[in-house]
Amino acid sequence: MNTRMRIRQVKEVEIEGLGEQIKQARLNCSKSLEQICDEVGVSRTYWYDIEKETLKGALSIENLRKIEQVLSVDFGVTLVGESNA
Repeated sequence: MNTRMRIRQVKEVEIEGLGEQIKQARLNCSKSLEQICDEVGVSRTYWYDIEKETLKGALSIENLRKIEQVLSVDFGVTLVGESNA
């Protein structure tokens, strides 16, 4: 019987000013905050923590990509080994 074990790799990077970039993109977007949060799948409180860069943990790359998609922007964040599927 062949079994496989999955291994998780976690890498965190710090991007200076990303919260402010996200805030400015939101302010330049025609969508309401409620609509943005709904499309990204986060609460308003969590969104404000992103903008203020006060998250208790790190922003996941998945959520960053959702934010970019919903706001129609590219913040230029690329992680080594990230799939572009």
